Amino acid sequence: MAQKKAGEVEAFLTRPDFAYSLALFYGPDAGLVSERSAKLAKAFGVDPSDPFSAVTLSADELEKDIGRLFDEARTLSLLGGKRLVRVRGAGAGRQLAEAVGALAGERLADTLIIIEAGDLKKSAALRANAERGRHAMALPCYQDEGRALDQMIDEELSAAGLSMDREARDALKARLGADRIASRGEVAKLCLYALGAPTVTEDDVAAVVGDVSADTLDEAIDAAVSGEVRRLPHLIDRLTTSGTPTFQLHQALLRYFQQLQALREGVERRGEPVSRAVERRRPHFRRRPAMETALSAWTLSAIDARLQAIEADILMSRKDAALSLTITHRTLMDSAVEAARLKARGRR
Repeated sequence: MAQKKAGEVEAFLTRPDFAYSLALFYGPDAGLVSERSAKLAKAFGVDPSDPFSAVTLSADELEKDIGRLFDEARTLSLLGGKRLVRVRGAGAGRQLAEAVGALAGERLADTLIIIEAGDLKKSAALRANAERGRHAMALPCYQDEGRALDQMIDEELSAAGLSMDREARDALKARLGADRIASRGEVAKLCLYALGAPTVTEDDVAAVVGDVSADTLDEAIDAAVSGEVRRLPHLIDRLTTSGTPTFQLHQALLRYFQQLQALREGVERRGEPVSRAVERRRPHFRRRPAMETALSAWTLSAIDARLQAIEADILMSRKDAALSLTITHRTLMDSAVEAARLKARGRR
């Protein structure tokens, strides 16, 4: 089986083994998945913008014409040399999973296929086929926590020639972690703001990192998962009228329920107390009450059903952009109503 543990992925990317001609990156943090796949592509030595040597495909389109993937994988570069094939937006598609099963058994000379997927369960066909493939590598990407987040912050500080005191670092980390690329962008912005100063302070963090829309997004997600039905419509309106794209609301809600699912497994299957599970997650103190409420109310079966509903709504909103706002509003409200129902049932 060709796979790495989450903590081994960075080491693999530092010295990648291109004997594997197919790499599957998956995880709930789309930014981290994208950043790591780009790092592997760079190490492979093919310019992603070169149309003669590189091609980027959509997983949704491949479900309609999977032969395109086989054609691109087995096509020699027009000018000779290496060839890079990237697939984005992969998930539960049956055609792509079966194609990966076939391609993972081949040694594609001078060709690298990189597939970017969302969070995949161990039983997911795409992940299973990549892990079983002789010439494929499955690389899990999970959200920035602990040392990984500190490492990213240190990289940006070092590049800017800056240092940061402990209070400022704690304040910064409390605002980061939802998305790797977005988080790195916030740290880079902070470094630019503090350039020339002896050290980055907590006041610098408060002045630059995060904004009202980000705080409101957190409030909206917390309200949805904890059953605050009456408060939620106002928060959704604030976000949408300020120009926040509806896909950000959908993705934030999806990521939250994926995190909740992992935490709930510890509660239901290992008997871990809710308070301890939430403490291990280390949410911002303002978000902790909502997470404890949600983790107490939502069962694994209810979370699984909600994840399926959210994924179906995301697909529907992509197919009909004109109705995306209506669909997103419904997704959040349905989540809040179900959370309220589960809370009420738990109090009986």
